[in-house]
Amino acid sequence: MGTVERIHFPCPLCGRDGHRQLFPDTLGSQLPQFGYDFTPAHMRTYRVLFCRECRHGYASPRPARLWQRYEGVEDPAYLKRQPERLVSARRVLRRIIRYRTAGRLLDIGCATGDFLSEARRHFDVEGLELSGWAAEIARARGLTVHCATLGDFKPVAPYDLLTLWGVIEHFEEPGEEIRRMHALLRDGGLVCLWTGDLLSWPARLFGRQWWYIQGQHLQIFSRRSLRSAFAQGGFQEVWVGRYPHVTTLGSVAKSLTRYRAAGWAARWLARHPLLSGLKVTLALPGEMFAIFRKR
Repeated sequence: MGTVERIHFPCPLCGRDGHRQLFPDTLGSQLPQFGYDFTPAHMRTYRVLFCRECRHGYASPRPARLWQRYEGVEDPAYLKRQPERLVSARRVLRRIIRYRTAGRLLDIGCATGDFLSEARRHFDVEGLELSGWAAEIARARGLTVHCATLGDFKPVAPYDLLTLWGVIEHFEEPGEEIRRMHALLRDGGLVCLWTGDLLSWPARLFGRQWWYIQGQHLQIFSRRSLRSAFAQGGFQEVWVGRYPHVTTLGSVAKSLTRYRAAGWAARWLARHPLLSGLKVTLALPGEMFAIFRKR
């Protein structure tokens, strides 16, 4: 593979260049790992900067138009966690229907359609997905999925709800994408999302070992920068809490292997024939489940 040109970007939220380095580049001329079969290689990143003005983290320098790489992504390992994602979706929906009980919903970055398959019990649903592989799996489940970016997508009517589960951190220009989301919604429509919190105590404690530090995560929001980005995009904050992430002990153990102190115990748990498959719900303080309303 040839060298991929990298470009320096100022803060994508405020446009300023008053930053300090959080983490040095460990990718060099390589591309980040795409997909969710997490390995140590996923922790290799471009240089991560912290904007002193808006308290936002972002990758720079990095290649432009990395989003195009997702079009060809195939990720069979992602399918293994489908049962846990379905349970997570049901729990997430309990929160969402407190604010909206019906209407048109677009799931941005819908992957193979797990959230949509649960959300269609309450809403008229569609998905937006770059990976042709994932989109075809979702369509086979009877779901309407569009392979397009937000910039290219032309809906037939506005939406009442937009959802993004582990997606906003992949955007190259999050401010611009938030404005596009604003245009897709009816007045009073909601955006519901899940992402990491750069200024949370787990992020501060673990530093580069924090689980949200991944090469494919180009944006690392703090609560302040997330609130500011949506306010600038024409939204008001409705609610911010923790995401009810349902997973298995085996999956937790695999994640823990990145931490040296937990290594041997994590490897034992990951191989245990009975314990590894047990489901647990994690509402982690290093993550945000946020809801914003279009003004």
